[in-house]
Amino acid sequence: MKLQTLKKNPLITGTIILTATGLFSKSIGFFYRIFLSNTIGEEGMGLYQLVFPAIGVCMAVCAMSFQTAISRFVAAEQAAGGKGKGQLTLRAGMLLSVLLSVGLTAILYSLASPICSYILLEPRCESLLRIACLSIPFATIHSCLSGYYYGRKKALVPALAQMAEQITRVSTVFLIWKIGMEQGRPLSPTGVMAGMAVSETVSCLFIGIVYLFSEAAPKAVSAPMLPIMKNLVAMAVPLSANRFILSVLSSAEAILIPSRLMLSGLDNSQALSIYGVLTGMAMPFILFPSTLTNSVSVMLLPIVAEAQSADNGGQISRASGMNIRFCLWLGILCTVLFLIFGADMGSSVFQSETAGHYLMILAWLCPFLYLSSTISSILNGLGKTKSVFFHNVISMFIRLAFIIFLVPVFGILAYLWGMLLSQLILTLLHIVCLWRISPFFFSAWKSILHPTLFALFAGAASKGLQYILNSWLPGFPLLTLAAAVAFMAGSFYLMTSHNLRSPL
Repeated sequence: MKLQTLKKNPLITGTIILTATGLFSKSIGFFYRIFLSNTIGEEGMGLYQLVFPAIGVCMAVCAMSFQTAISRFVAAEQAAGGKGKGQLTLRAGMLLSVLLSVGLTAILYSLASPICSYILLEPRCESLLRIACLSIPFATIHSCLSGYYYGRKKALVPALAQMAEQITRVSTVFLIWKIGMEQGRPLSPTGVMAGMAVSETVSCLFIGIVYLFSEAAPKAVSAPMLPIMKNLVAMAVPLSANRFILSVLSSAEAILIPSRLMLSGLDNSQALSIYGVLTGMAMPFILFPSTLTNSVSVMLLPIVAEAQSADNGGQISRASGMNIRFCLWLGILCTVLFLIFGADMGSSVFQSETAGHYLMILAWLCPFLYLSSTISSILNGLGKTKSVFFHNVISMFIRLAFIIFLVPVFGILAYLWGMLLSQLILTLLHIVCLWRISPFFFSAWKSILHPTLFALFAGAASKGLQYILNSWLPGFPLLTLAAAVAFMAGSFYLMTSHNLRSPL
């Protein structure tokens, strides 16, 4: 009976699929980043990460907004029994977004030199940007097809495409490194970026072939394409404008960090190294558990949209309350985990004490980071995209103010403080907005005090276990660390699983 219920619940099954494949991909990504840190170094990581703001701006315009629009319209059409019209929606959205992506790719490729010199403030990124921009059309097609499958609550295909992308990326870069070593040439950030471009192409081909051989078999219903395009544009343009502005602000943040760090007394190499450690080493650790919350967010958007269309406020309130409690539990667990084991993670995984120090500071981000992403998805599903945009702009301006005014005085610590404050304010704004639309039940005892006590107990026991294992296996610090972290996560789950099943 429970298995049948599980199969009928698209939120649970979709979340499980996306989480399993996401954890697999991110686990590969962890070893990949360890490999990169040991081959291209901290400065190389900084150069590599510096290109992504420019790519992110383009993706915000031509891909992500259309993915959301396609997912929402396909979900509504699926509820009304209109699979054929959902395919028309996909094709209309893909036509518009691919045309945009090709134009933006041409602009980036032709203007790579001035963009890197005068905007990114790092001329060495020119070859990286030229390679990276070639992947934009493929990533756009991948994004549109993923939006279609998410709208139909078929998370398996996008999840497999994500796995194919990660495996291809790591394999390609490893092959480039191997060939380079045989020829006496070390791996460069350019080779790493080439691996990313190849992986985007492969994932696009994978999901495209699956669509052609399965979803595209039944003929789409006959309907004028222009009205569908107008509906998509009506939703995608505000989303694109919102995401474009947010991406520009985020890009400004990424570009300003190295330059403002130089004003604090560092040279260019030191500033890029710190930026590389923060964005390429510490933040991936903090974001690793968000695989689960991101999976929930992706599946929540079409479900909330359907519930709103059916005027089912009770379902929205229950989903909101349950997911807020879950995100708080996960965030509290990760906060305690990174506070206890953050220093060991930095030294054992990346051989960087700096990364461990950043992890311990960023640990306080976890509850707010995971919570804001899930609530943001609920609000987008309810059509509150303007509110989400406004909240994000406030959060971004807080971080930018810390970068501009405080980083030159206090260094990178000022940016970390700004991240904590901005994420706290963003989460509070999201919660207030959601509460006004759909009030939900919240218990501080079950959602905060219980998991905090359980996490502290599990953390203390795990630290003791690590001490014992280190005395038995003194030459394997990474193995003992992994065992202690796994024991803490398992203990926490056993202690909270009863509360997870209990009603709100």
